[in-house]
Amino acid sequence: MKSTIRLAIILGVLWVLLSGHFSPLLLSLGVLSVALVLWLDWRMDEIDHEQFHIPVSTDLFMFVWRLAGLVVMSNIDVCLRIYGFRKATPTFREIPLPFANPLSQVIYANAITLTPGTVSMVMGDDKLLIHSISAEGAQDLADGGMTHIIPRIKKSDVRIASPRNKRKPL
Repeated sequence: MKSTIRLAIILGVLWVLLSGHFSPLLLSLGVLSVALVLWLDWRMDEIDHEQFHIPVSTDLFMFVWRLAGLVVMSNIDVCLRIYGFRKATPTFREIPLPFANPLSQVIYANAITLTPGTVSMVMGDDKLLIHSISAEGAQDLADGGMTHIIPRIKKSDVRIASPRNKRKPL
């Protein structure tokens, strides 16, 4: 229950900060959106009882800050390739997954996908297939160019919860 209230507060504050409008219509749409996300979160917990907790700390803020910087730099690189100042050399490449923790692996793959010009395609046991707009970008990822920004997840942050009730999922 405490995590649901925390999620509702975070989503509500995020909605207000991103919209910047306080009209009754937009505020009611925000409340409906938050309620829908809370309901989806509840339904997902009914099916998958694995939970993780990423504490709000400087590690999280540094991850977001560094990822935003990489997104900006990748945007500039993609624009230069689109306008012909740099050559686009689309490349598929398998890179090693530098983390043993599955949650860290997922965060890593999603961070790669969030940066323009790169997409995580297939995650294997210890490899990740990526597509990059340039061979240089693929080489940078293979050399571990993004591993330093991923927050370190401890085993205590991931736990399997017991089912709350015996209801069958739809």
